[in-house]
Amino acid sequence: MLQAPLAVAGKSNVKRRPVPLVNSAGDVRTGRSVKRMDSFDLEPKHSTRQIPGKCIKCLAEQELNNCLLELLTGAENDEKLQQRYEMLLAFLKSPESQKLRDESEKCLAEGERVMLKLSFADGEPKYELKID
Repeated sequence: MLQAPLAVAGKSNVKRRPVPLVNSAGDVRTGRSVKRMDSFDLEPKHSTRQIPGKCIKCLAEQELNNCLLELLTGAENDEKLQQRYEMLLAFLKSPESQKLRDESEKCLAEGERVMLKLSFADGEPKYELKID
C-alpha cells in the first residue's frame, strides 16, 4: 500500500502575514507599529447609452477585488492596501451602504456629481456622501 509522504513538522510554504487589528482609536496594529488609517474616495458614474458607469456598490466591489488580487500576488506586506481592503469590506457589509447607494443613484440621475469618502473616526467606519 502506497502512502503520501508526511509533511515535515515546523516547515510550511505558506507565508504568514500579521493580521491588522483596529483599536478603539481607529489605529491599525500590526505588531510592529501603530498607524492611522487613511481615507479615500469612490466616485460613481451614471450610465448612459454612450458611457458606461458604475454605482457605489459595484465600484466598491471592484476596488475590493483589486485590493485582494494585489494582496495575494504581492511579495511584501502592504499595510495601506490591507487597510483599504478592510475599509471597503466594512462598507459593503454595512447596512448604510444600501442607503448611500440609493441616495447616490438619485443624485446621479439628476446630473449631479457624487463622491463617497470612506474613513475611520473614533474606531468606527465613517461614510460621507459629497454631492456637487
